[in-house]
Amino acid sequence: MVFISFIRPCRSVIYRLSCSRNLSSVRRKEVNKEIRVRLASAYRALDSYGLNEGVCNHLSAIAPCSILDANIMLIIPFHLHWSEVNPSNLIEVNEKNEVLVGEGKPETTAFCIHQGVYKKRPDVKAIMHTHMPYATALTCLKNPKLLMLHQNSSRFYNRIAYDTEYAGLGDFAAEGERLGEALGQNSVLFMGNHGVLTAAESVDVAFDDMYYLERAAMVQVLACSTNQEVKEMDERVVSHTSQQILEVSTSLCKKAFGLCYLEK
Repeated sequence: MVFISFIRPCRSVIYRLSCSRNLSSVRRKEVNKEIRVRLASAYRALDSYGLNEGVCNHLSAIAPCSILDANIMLIIPFHLHWSEVNPSNLIEVNEKNEVLVGEGKPETTAFCIHQGVYKKRPDVKAIMHTHMPYATALTCLKNPKLLMLHQNSSRFYNRIAYDTEYAGLGDFAAEGERLGEALGQNSVLFMGNHGVLTAAESVDVAFDDMYYLERAAMVQVLACSTNQEVKEMDERVVSHTSQQILEVSTSLCKKAFGLCYLEK
C-alpha cells in the first residue's frame, strides 16, 4: 500500500463540484476520479488504523456520475475488504440502488443507511459508518455520551446526536431515513448498541471526524477503566476549545488526509 502527500483543490471546491449538475463530460470525469481517490484512500487509511470490521461497515461519497449528467453515490461492492479498495473498484449507485458503473452491488444496509441520511441531509456529501471499538463500546452503555474529558473530545461539543433505539439490521429504507432524522443537523451519530456514523461536506472532514472521534472515545474508556473519578472540563473551556479547533480544522484535515492519500 503506497501513500503519498499531495497538493489538491480545497475541499470546498470539491464539495461544490460534487453537487453540481451540467458539468462538461471531461470535468465530470475529473471530479469523479478525484473523489474516487479520496474515498479509496479513506477506506485504506481506516483499515490501516484497525477501525474497520471484516468486510462490513461502509464509507460513501456523492460525486458526479462518470457517464451521465447526474449525481451518484460512490461506495464499495459488498464482500470487498477495505485493504483491497482502490479508486477503480468503487461502484456508482443511483437513488434506486441501481449500479450504473462498476461490478457488484452495495450491501443492503449500506445502501439503506447512506441513502436515508443523504435524503434527509442534502448538504452532506460524505458518510462514514464503522463499528470502531472504543466509540462503539460507548454506544453499548446505558449512558453512551462522549464526556468532555480531553481536548479531542471538545471538537465534538454540540456536534453529536444519540440514537438509543436499536431495532436490528438497518436493511430497509425507512430505517435509513429514521437515522437521518436522528442525526439532525449534527456531524456525528452514536448508533446505540451498533456503531457510529460521521457525515460531512467532504470525504476529508468525515474521515478526520471519524479518526478523532475514536481517539476521544479511547481516552474516555481508558480513563474510566482506572476506576477513579474522571474530571470533565468546564463548559466554557470546552466551547472555546471547540471553536479554536473548528477554526483550523479545514486546513488540518486537508494536511492529515493528504499524508494518507492513495497513489493513483
